[in-house]
Parts: sequence; structure tokens; C-alpha cells
Amino acid sequence: MNNICLDTGFLSIYYDEKSKDKQKVIDLMEKIKSGEIIAHVLKPVLSELFYHLCLIQGKDFALSRIVTLINTYPIRQISLDLDLIVTTGQIKCQDRKNLSYIDCMSIAYCLIKKIPFHTTDKLIKNIPTPTLNKLKVVTYKWS
Repeated sequence: MNNICLDTGFLSIYYDEKSKDKQKVIDLMEKIKSGEIIAHVLKPVLSELFYHLCLIQGKDFALSRIVTLINTYPIRQISLDLDLIVTTGQIKCQDRKNLSYIDCMSIAYCLIKKIPFHTTDKLIKNIPTPTLNKLKVVTYKWS
């Protein structure tokens, strides 16, 4: 079974009608729905997605989309444990400027689980650290 980790940007494309990669995201989400792919999403990523959706369409819209996402797709919601907390902190210490804490959390999780990271952040692979060189990244375009 293929395991992947989704970031906020990937999930945001799902709700963005104008994105160039929307169909690629929809196709992958259908594979997740069918159980062909197991998607992992850190709980803080869902909070960030709520925030972005709320900015665009308001609180009720954001809540509706998050609930529908969770109820429609068998996404594994991941909480932080000590190993993930420490690895996240180490990654953030290595690159304080280019990576958000949520990016660091997702990257840490992917490195620990050895699964690909599906993201809209094209710069991750350009950050020259030995840790990030081990990361498998699949990128998508907003528009």
C-alpha cells in the first residue's frame, strides 16, 4: 500500500477552482478515497487549512469543508509525539528562514515514516541540508 503525507498547499488546491494541478489533486484524492493510497495529514495542517479557507469564504465555509474532508476521505490524522516534536525542532534549527513550523512537522513525519511529501513548496529540495536531501517530494502548482 502506498503511503503519502499531504501538506496544506496540496489540500488547498483541492478547494481552488483556478489551480493548474487541480485535476492531479482530484485524481490522487480519488485514489485515497478508494483506499489505493493511504494519506497522512498532521492535525496542525488541518488547522492551517481551516485558517486559509476561513480567510477566503468565512468560518462556516471552512468548517464545512474540513468536516466533509474528514468524513469523505479516510485520511490518517497524525498527532505529534516526542520523536516528531524533537525531529521537527531539529529541522527548524537547521533552516530557520525558509521553512514554517508546519512544514517542518510534515517534513519530519515524512522522514521518520519514509513516505513522500506532497506539497506546493517547490523550494524544499533546494534547501541544502543533509536531512532534507533524504526527503521524497512531489510538488504541485497553485495556478
